[in-house]
Amino acid sequence: MKALDSTQLLPLPTWNDPRVHLLDDLWLLTIFAILFAAGLPWFVSSFDIRVGAALLGLLALAAIHVGFTLLTAPAPGIHRGRKRALEILHALGVLIVALIWHYAGGVHNPAFLVVFVLPVTGAIFLSRWQPYLIALLAILAVSAAALIESPELRWFASGLAPQAAWLARLSGGASTGSEPFPGFYAPPGYYLVLLEGFAVLMVSCAFAGEYLGTIFDRLHADLIVARAEAERGQQLWASVIEELPLPAVLIDARTYQVVSESAELADVSAEGTPAVGRKLTEAIHFSYPEIVEELVSGTGGRADHVILRRGTELVLARIRVQHIPYKGKRLALILIEAMTEAFAVRAALDVAEQAILVADFQDRVLAFNRPALALFSATRLGADVSTLLTLPETAPRWWEPGLTGRRKMHVRILPRVFQVTSTAVALPGEQERLCVIAFLPVARAETLDDPMPGALLPATSLPRKR
Repeated sequence: MKALDSTQLLPLPTWNDPRVHLLDDLWLLTIFAILFAAGLPWFVSSFDIRVGAALLGLLALAAIHVGFTLLTAPAPGIHRGRKRALEILHALGVLIVALIWHYAGGVHNPAFLVVFVLPVTGAIFLSRWQPYLIALLAILAVSAAALIESPELRWFASGLAPQAAWLARLSGGASTGSEPFPGFYAPPGYYLVLLEGFAVLMVSCAFAGEYLGTIFDRLHADLIVARAEAERGQQLWASVIEELPLPAVLIDARTYQVVSESAELADVSAEGTPAVGRKLTEAIHFSYPEIVEELVSGTGGRADHVILRRGTELVLARIRVQHIPYKGKRLALILIEAMTEAFAVRAALDVAEQAILVADFQDRVLAFNRPALALFSATRLGADVSTLLTLPETAPRWWEPGLTGRRKMHVRILPRVFQVTSTAVALPGEQERLCVIAFLPVARAETLDDPMPGALLPATSLPRKR
């Protein structure tokens, strides 16, 4: 049964919002910022704070952080109540931060108010309007704490409007204990400017949070599209591997277990059985598996003349290994190219008595055998034939087969005379031709009257060997 025809079980939708994970991390950062904002003045100066109450507030923030961690864990189904609970925890955390500020110096520690930037900006991870609501809540909480601490501010607030007199009556009996800086006095305008600056900072952070949320949504959408394209591409190359027109296998580089295979792998696999799920050495019998294992465990590469056993048949192959990362794993793509026929033809050419050169229409060497290398030591793939076959007293390009496509001649290359056969091989669909030049030794040069080396002689002028 094909994979497309089989029954597929779809998993339940999972509630997993990546935005709230960032909010959880942000509250952890807020706890460290509070420790720095409250502990540094207490450590470097005589700043007197209520350490016990501040530590209880930090403990409450730690409990809120644990609650965020539990609520942001992936869960089956879509839970709208989780988002509401996260909003309540976030608002409660802002109130606790204001309470910690009250016990860590209050209006005498204005630098602490910078901590509110984190929860106000991070509220964008809950909803679009959440930063403005949290900014308003922070302004109200800080203003209430400032009214409780400063009698001058309460008097100033009651004098602004008769409607504000209830604020003075509400917080008039509150006591803050000892002052952080004994003898410190500030006019009511100082506290008013402090609260105004804090309000401006919170509103600015709310606008900045909305802008950052827009950028985050845009980047997250691009990430989703990129992941979808990557998965589509991985499915594509997996299908390409299965449909490759040559034996190919994809294995886990660590366990050597076969992950995917092409349909042509049955031509070289042991007994033609499927290889998926089995180890590479069980699916394909290599005469020397260490060669392939070295390529797989290393950086890949190519190995020529690797022997495979398929039953009683020996297959000569060229192995290519390319590593591919996939979902955190290191896979290795192994391509197997059968070289038995090419090796047999090459072996036949090497044991022949004739020295053979194969050149293209631009006089470049495409192939040669061992006798040709012995006759022309400078023979290399891509070498110029004209530099190899230029002989004294011979015409340029004397090896050309001509219009007939085949030409025979005798050439004297001391200390022997060779019968040269030049044959043109047509290329399908092209006017250019390949040229196969064969050198067959027929006599020694000392038996001839003319000892000139490299002379081009007619075939009838040479004595034949009996």
